[in-house]
Amino acid sequence: MRRPRFRTHVGLAGSLLVALLAVFVVTPGSASAKPAAGPHSKLETDLAGNDSRSTTGEPEIAINPRNPNNLFADWTTFAYPPGTSAPPQTYACGGLSSMNDGLSWQPAPVTLGSCADAVAAFGPDGTLYAGGIAVGGLTNVPCGTPASITFGGGCILVQATDTLLRSTNSGRTWSAPVKTMGAASLGPFPFAPGSGNPAQTFDRPWVDVDQSTGTVYASGANIADHERFITASTNRGQSFGTIYAVDSPTYPSGGLPSGTIAAANGVVAVAYTAAQAPGAKCPCVIFETSTDHGATFTRHIVPVHNAAATERPFVTADAGAKGHYALAILDSTGTKNQVYVTDNSGTTWHGPTQVAEAPANQRFKPWLSFGTSGQLTLVWRTLYGNGTYDVWAAVGREEGQREVFSAPLRVSSAAAPYPPLSKQGEGDDFSFITAGRQYVHVGWGDSRNGPTQFWYARIPLSSFGGS
Repeated sequence: MRRPRFRTHVGLAGSLLVALLAVFVVTPGSASAKPAAGPHSKLETDLAGNDSRSTTGEPEIAINPRNPNNLFADWTTFAYPPGTSAPPQTYACGGLSSMNDGLSWQPAPVTLGSCADAVAAFGPDGTLYAGGIAVGGLTNVPCGTPASITFGGGCILVQATDTLLRSTNSGRTWSAPVKTMGAASLGPFPFAPGSGNPAQTFDRPWVDVDQSTGTVYASGANIADHERFITASTNRGQSFGTIYAVDSPTYPSGGLPSGTIAAANGVVAVAYTAAQAPGAKCPCVIFETSTDHGATFTRHIVPVHNAAATERPFVTADAGAKGHYALAILDSTGTKNQVYVTDNSGTTWHGPTQVAEAPANQRFKPWLSFGTSGQLTLVWRTLYGNGTYDVWAAVGREEGQREVFSAPLRVSSAAAPYPPLSKQGEGDDFSFITAGRQYVHVGWGDSRNGPTQFWYARIPLSSFGGS
């Protein structure tokens, strides 16, 4: 029998421009956000409230285990059109707090001077951890310079760090920022000797907290080749230990999209796409676990079937059942979500369970997580032939060794036009979903009103028939 669980897994590898454009952003100026809906109805609203000068997206929604009615949401903000100079920024990672399970929200801005790829998670004692990429500077360099990237017809070197702040009052006040990893020039950072290639390691951070131990895990990727690294804090985020690569020479990521992390029951799990692995046809999906904060990993090749060849895997851990994890990728056609489940830390897998609504349109920007009562929640977006998209979600339950999902439920009430990158801006790399005791909470970037905005929906668990 599963214990109630309170884990918020933050959450997909961002484009390289995420870190670059952060220095130009402006935070939307909404004083508060109170959706006009009753406490038991479906609720959908634009939480960021940004105007035509900025875009917002890739939100994180965290649930406080000490007070499950307390939610915290943050997001990433960019100037619009991309690359333009916006008015002076205030709080680029946003920040809103709710004390009534998402019915209304109050400002709780993350106090970083510059911020991209926002992250948020609560610890078991109610401590909130939030932050993102703090950009220290950009330098024009000759193309070919190690760790440089192409931008605007030339090449630049980005100086940035993954940075976290702590709050014991859901974002009303914050601690001083703590760097978890980043560019060598802004360190020093304790990368393990011989472990990976830690060059400009700050792209697409993730943060997760083990609710059984309170250990805070932080992960970031090398901006040059997407190799992912991980580190841990055992003192409530006041400092972080040795930084380790999550791949190895035998199971290298090889510049392929890096995956996500999940912590529970004294174990941290990582899923990523490897360029090669013993006895496997690759690119292939690797699932690995560590009980020593990433110093060593036990690795398994996930036996996927008719899956996308180089798709990024999403992983989540069930805090109520040790060794129980779920992983989601897209199928080879891109029209179905595939969900794989293991009950023995990756030794064997069940699935895939195919999840999608009819007809077979393109799916993109998924996310999955176990809810506080062990229910598995999945969100994705569906792109239609006319260039618009909707947001959909489903809730799973176990039947024997199978994960069975409810019929997909449409989350967004209006289809949004999917703009080209040159017009939509940055900061919308993934959707987000988590579940509390009564509601499923969904966040996504929505362009129904023009530049992308962070929209939020709260849906009763009872709405997902059969879940």
